[in-house]
Amino acid sequence: MGKKRYKALGLMSGTSLDGVDACVIDTDGVHIFEFGNTHFRPYGQTEQDLLKMATQAALDWNFYGPPPNIFAQAEAVIHAAHIEAAQALMSDDIDLIGFHGQTVLHRPPTQSTSGQTLQLGNGQVLASQIGVDVVYDFRMADVKAGGQGAPLVPRYHKALLETSKIKFPAAVLNIGGVSNVTIVTQDGELLATDCGPGNGPLDSWVVDCGLGDYDKDGALSLSGSPDFALIDKWLSHIFFSKPVPKSADRYDFEVLQDLHSYSPEDGAATLVGFTATAISQTLKLYKQAGIHIQSGAHEITRIIISGGGRKNPAIMAALQEQDIREIVSAEQVGWRGDDMEAEAFAFLAVRSINGLAFSYPETTGVRKPLSGGKLAKPSLRT
Repeated sequence: MGKKRYKALGLMSGTSLDGVDACVIDTDGVHIFEFGNTHFRPYGQTEQDLLKMATQAALDWNFYGPPPNIFAQAEAVIHAAHIEAAQALMSDDIDLIGFHGQTVLHRPPTQSTSGQTLQLGNGQVLASQIGVDVVYDFRMADVKAGGQGAPLVPRYHKALLETSKIKFPAAVLNIGGVSNVTIVTQDGELLATDCGPGNGPLDSWVVDCGLGDYDKDGALSLSGSPDFALIDKWLSHIFFSKPVPKSADRYDFEVLQDLHSYSPEDGAATLVGFTATAISQTLKLYKQAGIHIQSGAHEITRIIISGGGRKNPAIMAALQEQDIREIVSAEQVGWRGDDMEAEAFAFLAVRSINGLAFSYPETTGVRKPLSGGKLAKPSLRT
């Protein structure tokens, strides 16, 4: 058991590969006492290109045979960028670092196979270089115990809701490369699942069209018309027939081959519609299970949106059209929307040190509540 309260530094690099988010929080792994400074360290174009190649190599590899050599090159980039991001916020009172690493491949369990997940990055390198204890490899314990390995952030969402004195039931919807939702019921029970695509397919489409890295301000999507028949086809993917909780890889929803004859605008609008409809369908699954999302005595009246998707007006408008209650951004409830996942891994690092669970049967499908993460100490040299 560690000490009661930590000043923890969280590091997160998402599948968009834009860079490393870093932030500091003061927490005991249950309560959030203070939000500290933040920093963003962007990846340069050469770094991004290498990480994209590593991700593609991971998809080709798919956990069969020896790992591709490019993983070592990618880890060198990941380590350097994360060390820079951490050092920008380091002070003598930082007790602990939570280092998520870079997800390059995630395969959820099936009825016949265990799940597998890979986050590149060795926490021991950071601990030795920075001189502070580092918790990393957060997902593996859950996967080895039969869980999905994702989503892990819901326990932090609950802490944020409590800190902000937002009444339960409540919902937090994260739209990153993949979308996932956290629901806290009236009695405080924590439920969560991946919903399906987030920004991932839309980002890939914009890149393939040669129009940048993402749909800035939703301009492309808002100019097009969605093809609802195609969206219905995509929703027949096996992922959507699985029970909750479930998880997905950023590249499980690469449907771009169906859009080769579409204009950039209509393709973008169709992908936005896919994301919004997948989210709506997931929420309906919970409603059918008796969790009152859209009506009932204890209904959720607002859904708080985090992740990059909250910055895309087309996605926010599409969600409003799904009639899933009031949609508000993280900033509208006083949260730091760009930093929430980095904050979360600072929080989860403290929970790991203190042996507190952060994956549960209702969030990852693991058999019993489970902590996770590996601890790297500066005294152990690589």
